[in-house]
Amino acid sequence: MNRRLERRAHMRGLVWQYILTDFVEETARIRQHLVKTPEAQKVREMLEAVRSAFPDPVIHVDCNSGYDLYQDRETLKAFDRFGLAMIEQPLQYTDLIEHAELQKMIETPICLDESVKSPRDFALALKIGACRVINVKPGRVGGLYNSKQIHDMAQNEGIEAWVGGMLESAIGAGICAALGTLPGFTYPADLFPSTKWYVEDIT
Repeated sequence: MNRRLERRAHMRGLVWQYILTDFVEETARIRQHLVKTPEAQKVREMLEAVRSAFPDPVIHVDCNSGYDLYQDRETLKAFDRFGLAMIEQPLQYTDLIEHAELQKMIETPICLDESVKSPRDFALALKIGACRVINVKPGRVGGLYNSKQIHDMAQNEGIEAWVGGMLESAIGAGICAALGTLPGFTYPADLFPSTKWYVEDIT
């Protein structure tokens, strides 16, 4: 490597070091703040802190069915303030009708995850307007054939779609990564190396 390339690599490393250091420091500050925050306010407080520190990056939140449409109405409406790409599975997985009601109340796109276990579930969600984004996990929806069907349905309806994982081995993660190259999957996939989940991946 000549000196010019060495210098360029060194400068690139310094830039990434600066970015990561800034991110780590801000994350620590946010975490310290949240320790003092009541549980019911934590997500909103966290988003306010994150958006204040990082106004430009694309952010979405996965709510893991943590909200009730009626008890948490004002909190759910407050998500619109943060310019989120989506809120994933805000209500219980059986609450398709409630998700449709919520999507009419807020501008932030709702992404369904656990609510859709098959192409039929997705067809029902589309029919009632329960989401504007769909997360497709082959292990959840019945394999690659059903995943491709949901992909095609989303593409035909102009619904954003993306691929997620479910603790796959390296082989499974590779299959999910390949699935994510289909043209209708327009949002970055949520996949991890199997070493995150397993001490030894026997595949």
